[in-house]
Amino acid sequence: MLQGCGYIASFAPVLVDWRASVLSGTSPFVVLRNVNYGGNPIERSVVLQSVRVPLDGIAFAEFILVPFGLRGSRSALQHAQLRFVFDPDNQPQLLNLAGAETGTDTSLPDLILSWESWRAKGSSFSFREGLDIACYSLTQRVFAGPQLFLEDTLRGREWFSYRLRLPGGRAGLRELFAVGLGLGDGAARSTISGLLQQAEDGWLNHAPDSNTDQNHLRQEWSKLQQKLKDAAAPEDKLVRMPDEEDGYQPLVRSCATLARYTVLTTASRLLNKVLDDEIVRKALPKFDLPSPEHWTKEMAHADLNGVFMRAPMAVRYLLRHPELVPKNIPGELTEAGLLEGKNGNPQLVR
Repeated sequence: MLQGCGYIASFAPVLVDWRASVLSGTSPFVVLRNVNYGGNPIERSVVLQSVRVPLDGIAFAEFILVPFGLRGSRSALQHAQLRFVFDPDNQPQLLNLAGAETGTDTSLPDLILSWESWRAKGSSFSFREGLDIACYSLTQRVFAGPQLFLEDTLRGREWFSYRLRLPGGRAGLRELFAVGLGLGDGAARSTISGLLQQAEDGWLNHAPDSNTDQNHLRQEWSKLQQKLKDAAAPEDKLVRMPDEEDGYQPLVRSCATLARYTVLTTASRLLNKVLDDEIVRKALPKFDLPSPEHWTKEMAHADLNGVFMRAPMAVRYLLRHPELVPKNIPGELTEAGLLEGKNGNPQLVR
């Protein structure tokens, strides 16, 4: 269905199978669909797996920056992601090995949550065009750690990893994982629902049986959309964004801003549960996702002269919002007591 909509299947977002998951009790777990593991980056093949994830198996989590270009951690353009590492004896398990061609090991040592732009097939990403939030859909992809590390290594990209320090120990890690997945699952269902609406007329026009009543087909289509929305997701596990602003935007809805938002939203929820440990409350940053300003959409569609005219507004905006620059985020989180650090500096593993 999504391929028919013209969207790259490999960018399909992770979906939480809430009905198959058990979120409480002695051994809680969550079932994820569309986890990227087992593909061949040389052949550009992708395998999407179903994975059962033990919620009490998370040993630690990291905030990771992956710079583009050759300037390492000083590069302005960086991809951000969250990494969850599991206990060796309590790791995520693959549920669908048939035809996966991934060998006999069914366990995954870590999972990566990555926010990206979900683009139409054959289209490359443009930073300027992406300033219009309606240009790209938003997707949260989940990778097995070894899969993504291999792909980034082949691209010549390094990982700069900062270990997160969340209140409540393992309870805090579970909350971070739940908030990240809830935010991603909500955005995914909104995005896919929009794609289904766009594709409805085309699907009806190419229905297998032309004698079928059109009203009946529309009813069936509506049932499909309703089933997508009726996911049986518990409200306390979902963090919603406004529907009109759930597109990818490189300033206010980027990989970095959403990874940051996930961490700070989790910290706020834990504080409300009186799990504060050593959070520096006065240094805890504001974390509301700002809305795109009018000039961003104008710049996305402007000619070269229009871009230069609006450049000062972009500079002023970034000076007012330094948290939107990925390389500034580790220092900000360290000041708030949310990263492992020493003498005020974040602890880095390269």
